[in-house]
Amino acid sequence: MIVGLVSNSHRNATRKVANEVALVMESQGLQVARDWKEGDTVPDLLVVFGGDGTILGTARRCGHLGIPLLTINLGRVGFLAELEAHELGQYLPRIIAGDYHLEKRMMLKVTVRREDNLIFQSEALNEAAILRPEVGRMIRLQVLIDRKPLARYAADGIICATPTGSTAYSLSAGGPVLMPDTQLMVLTPVCPYMPALKPLVMGGDHNLTIIPESEKAILTVDGQDTVTLVEGDEVEIERSPYHINLVKLKEQSILEVLGRKLQQ
Repeated sequence: MIVGLVSNSHRNATRKVANEVALVMESQGLQVARDWKEGDTVPDLLVVFGGDGTILGTARRCGHLGIPLLTINLGRVGFLAELEAHELGQYLPRIIAGDYHLEKRMMLKVTVRREDNLIFQSEALNEAAILRPEVGRMIRLQVLIDRKPLARYAADGIICATPTGSTAYSLSAGGPVLMPDTQLMVLTPVCPYMPALKPLVMGGDHNLTIIPESEKAILTVDGQDTVTLVEGDEVEIERSPYHINLVKLKEQSILEVLGRKLQQ
């Protein structure tokens, strides 16, 4: 069995924990790739050490590989983490034995076209957000579902989130929590000029198109990949053909996790 380890290389404490886990796994006869990166031999299990940012980045890069991801929280909130660092010793025998189940999480495919030319493409585990580029100025966005006009939004921005991302930026903007095993998307406006524009939940089989009608806007994917948009660009958001397989060792509902994390 090959286990790949991914950690935030800029944090010594994170690397220390990852190295300690590697030593234990190697003592049990497992082959461990301590600093696994895309392009290396595909492991049977990928263990990600860090906060949500590290987990999101790894998920986007590895979604197409279908590798099971075990997420260890070494950050602050850690909505996406299955285990806290202090729980590793308790669960390590089960991890080594493969005594866990997998939970599939939907991802988004995000593309940007400018005058029919593809200029950007990325996967998203949490959300794609189109935001104003400057403080104090709203942006105007035309939104279409399955190429049919839905509405024009004047707002600070708009978020399209997966069920996983529904507990992140979208939740902060007033969006609902979606159960993680659903195939849904939620469209959440950020500070809309018209308060009647509420979040909209739609099935994952729909395609969303968002067209900026302002001079500039910013597209950000999972808060990490960004691109500057100009008026007339077409941002297309749909369910990705890939999904993330999260390793689950605990029997706990999203509501339990949400309640606990919000009190931290």
